[in-house]
Amino acid sequence: MEMILLLFLVIDPFGNLPFVLAILRRLSGPAYRRAVLREIALAFVILLLFAAAGESLFGYLNISQSSLRISGGVILFLISLKMIFQSSEAIFADRYAENPVLVPIAVPSIAGPAAVTTVMILRSQQQASLSEVATALAVVLAVTVLILLAGRPIKRMLGERGILALEKFMGLLLNLVAVNMIMLGLSDWLK
Repeated sequence: MEMILLLFLVIDPFGNLPFVLAILRRLSGPAYRRAVLREIALAFVILLLFAAAGESLFGYLNISQSSLRISGGVILFLISLKMIFQSSEAIFADRYAENPVLVPIAVPSIAGPAAVTTVMILRSQQQASLSEVATALAVVLAVTVLILLAGRPIKRMLGERGILALEKFMGLLLNLVAVNMIMLGLSDWLK
């Protein structure tokens, strides 16, 4: 359950909602659904590849567990600050194609640096099996799909301010996780 909550905070479907809605705003209902499903499937594959290959990559690069915790915590910390203090990236939506593939929704919005770092940390530090990480990812991404598919009604119900407030709250929770990760990494390093 802890793994699912952490991945949910990092992937942040509510925080990504305004961005995804802005990027896909010109798509009809069926095209919007296909685009959301495609992007989430791509993000799942990318995150699973990092979860599977992360440990061997770290071994090859001779990266210690404490370094991973500290750097992962710093990345999560910076992303959490962005979630708390910056407004939605939806204002930049016009830069992207009408129906983008892979970028910017699957990567970096869903499978961004924080999510990639998190799945690699889960595998290497918490010794979670690949199937456990895959299951947690599947649960979180299934919920993400549901949130994104219900995006237009959610936006109407909560409004821009409600979605922004939700993103800031999730950023605060992620900030706490990040600080804890950094403290654990420093504690391991100082031993």
